[in-house]
Formats: sequence, C-alpha cells, structure tokens
Amino acid sequence: MKKIKTAIIIIVSIVVLSVLFYFFPPSKLIGKLPFLNRFYNNTTLEVVVQNGKAKVQINEKDEGETPVTIEDLPEGKYVVDLERIAPENSFYKKHSFNIELAKNTSARIDLEIGPEELLHGTILYYTPMRSPAEKGFLTITGNSSDAKIYVDKEFMNRSSITNLELTEGEHKIRIESEGYLPIEIPILVREKYQLNLKVYQFPIPTTEDIVEANEV
Repeated sequence: MKKIKTAIIIIVSIVVLSVLFYFFPPSKLIGKLPFLNRFYNNTTLEVVVQNGKAKVQINEKDEGETPVTIEDLPEGKYVVDLERIAPENSFYKKHSFNIELAKNTSARIDLEIGPEELLHGTILYYTPMRSPAEKGFLTITGNSSDAKIYVDKEFMNRSSITNLELTEGEHKIRIESEGYLPIEIPILVREKYQLNLKVYQFPIPTTEDIVEANEV
C-alpha cells in the first residue's frame, strides 16, 4: 500500500512540475531572482547613431537617446525602434529592427539614419550554435543584392553569407556594392556562437542629388 501511495505522489509531483515549468520556464524564473539577476541577465545592447541622435525604444519601452547602452538584459528576442530626432514634417522615418540576444554576449547597433528608408551602418548580435573547438560562424545579410563580401581581404560571396565557419578571434569584413558606399568593420568571432551581421549601405549621391540638397 505504501508503495502505491509513493508512486502516486511521484506521478502527481512530476505532472505538477511539468505544468509549472511549461507556464513558467526555469530560465525566466532564475532571471528574476534578485541575487541571480546580475549574473543571469548579463547581455548588453549598445545603440549608436552617426551624424545625429535618435530616440530608442526596446519592446516599446523608452530607453532614452543615442548613444545609449542597455545592460543586464535577459536573453530573448527584441524589437528595437529608432526614430531620428529632427524637426516635424522632416523626411526621416521610424525604423524597427528584430534582434535576438544570447546570454554572455554584447550586441551593437551602429547606424546613420538618412531620409525616407535610407540607412548606413551595421547591426551585430550573437546566437548560440554548435561549432568545432576554437571555431565560430558568421552570417551576413544586406540591403544590396549585388554586394561583394570580403573576409580578411578574401572575396567570399555576393549578396549574403550563411554559416561561414571561421577561427575564433578578430576578423575584418568589407562590403562593396556598385553605386553604394562601402562598409568596413572589424568583427569578433566566438566559439559556439554565430555572429549575425546586418549591413545597410547608402547609395552614392549623384550630382543631381547634391544640387537638389544644396537648393533645399
């Protein structure tokens, strides 16, 4: 009889714990404990806007103006909104970016916000991925379909790169596109992580564009 009661208690306990963990994942519970918060929620996001300032929102929460660094973020997916600070009725639009933050990593948004939909710069963030020892991965996407991608001065591909295996450490990336301003940036590849690099390039201004800008 005692064995039956013990078995019932064990089964009920397993069911209760399963339901509890389903609705309240351990990662979220641990991250909210005051004495573990600092160690568990240790992801950092830095937001920089070149040649101007922008208002920053993360998941619809105001985070102030650029440059800004938000620390102790829990891992997860975020929506970052940037709105350039400019007079009303200007040509600048609000931009939204989806990024994913992993524990023990730093992410960086470094952009120049131009008129209409124009952007120039990069977004960097890491996601966990299995990799060989002292190796990591790199994925690059951009707004130019004809981009030439160079890694450490070696041509790799056009338009984009997916899961390129690289040695752990610093590398140099250069993106060239006909009719667009080039971008060159150092990156840090980490073991067991994929570095996601999003690239935005300004089109090279034509003579007509320069004349129109001066007239305005």
